[in-house]
Amino acid sequence: MKENRLIQGFIAQLFFVLFIYGMSFQMIGTLISRIILHYDIKMAQAGLLSSFINAGNFVAIFFISFFSGRINKIILLGASLLFFSVSLCLTSTAPSFGILLACFALIGTFGATLDTLVNSLFADLHPDNSSQRMSLLHGFFGLGGLCGPIVIERLAVYLNWAQTYFIISMVYMIYLIVYAVIVRWQWNQLTIRIPYEKQARIGLSDMLQFFVRKRHFLLWIVMFLYGGSQSTMSVWLKRYVETHLGEPVWGAYALSAFWLGNTVSRMIISPIIKIPSLRKIFFGNFISAVVLMAGLSSGSARGIAAASLAAGLSSGFTLPLIIAQFFEWHPKKETAFGISMFYMAIFIGFALFPPFSGKISDLFGIPWGVALGAIGSLLAAVFSGLLNAHLKTKLTTP
Repeated sequence: MKENRLIQGFIAQLFFVLFIYGMSFQMIGTLISRIILHYDIKMAQAGLLSSFINAGNFVAIFFISFFSGRINKIILLGASLLFFSVSLCLTSTAPSFGILLACFALIGTFGATLDTLVNSLFADLHPDNSSQRMSLLHGFFGLGGLCGPIVIERLAVYLNWAQTYFIISMVYMIYLIVYAVIVRWQWNQLTIRIPYEKQARIGLSDMLQFFVRKRHFLLWIVMFLYGGSQSTMSVWLKRYVETHLGEPVWGAYALSAFWLGNTVSRMIISPIIKIPSLRKIFFGNFISAVVLMAGLSSGSARGIAAASLAAGLSSGFTLPLIIAQFFEWHPKKETAFGISMFYMAIFIGFALFPPFSGKISDLFGIPWGVALGAIGSLLAAVFSGLLNAHLKTKLTTP
């Protein structure tokens, strides 16, 4: 009983760090207008900030692959917390734009490492009922995303964008100290539940082999498109409301509404709807595309806020369901491998969509750039439908 309580305490830590990671994930979308003014750059250049974060995310895949099986994941999570905090602190010095891009790449590398390891450790500790448990974990990320725009906006009002980065970096540093103390206290119990010898190494051949199976490839494409849609909304939604609609007060609320929808989708809607995961993903992303286009057509801050909420409600469960689907196909697979492969897809989506949508915004206006989020959702629905049809064909083929 005592051992179980100790493990539950460690799991609570994983929930909490994903909550604050969800908050810090909103920093670029919330502070993007201030950063643009500070550096006097265009939207396409500002989109590079997200691209460098996600280039760092991509590097994290190889970082995890190299150290997986060489360093215990519990220790590796602590190291990623340290370097993530340092990266945020370096950004808070407001360096030249070129160095700022490098700082954002570091944020991406160690933030993605943190995120992947939290998911992997949680899956190791809870291998059963993966779809509901993953949805709950990512619901806490969504809660952070819900609170993030409002909290960060208030901090930026009283401080500035750079000082806000410093405050968040200190939050992670304090968390790291608590994490280190608790892990040291629970080390024996944790290593029994997550034995080091079962943390398999991931090689390049494993990654290449992943794409050989059509169902893996199609599911990977769905995650890529979902990531593209999410990143477009996260980076540009607040600025769209502030600059195009002329409603600065509603900017943070519209972004928070999007993450409120994501949170409710993951924690409540996904467990309630008793249909296969791929059908949820198909209908959810299709509805998301429709409501986003309706919100953009409304031309009002309240309309796009309502559409953002509806988009989050309908498609927010996509990420945890995709990860859970892979674990249902391969229940004995090393958890870090599956999570890394699908995070690679979402990271590439996050790297490509914001600068592309920023360029479209510079050329044709920001509504067209934000509309790329709806297009990403629509295509995610299309490819999830293709995957569902492929699986049915496999089942009926003699």
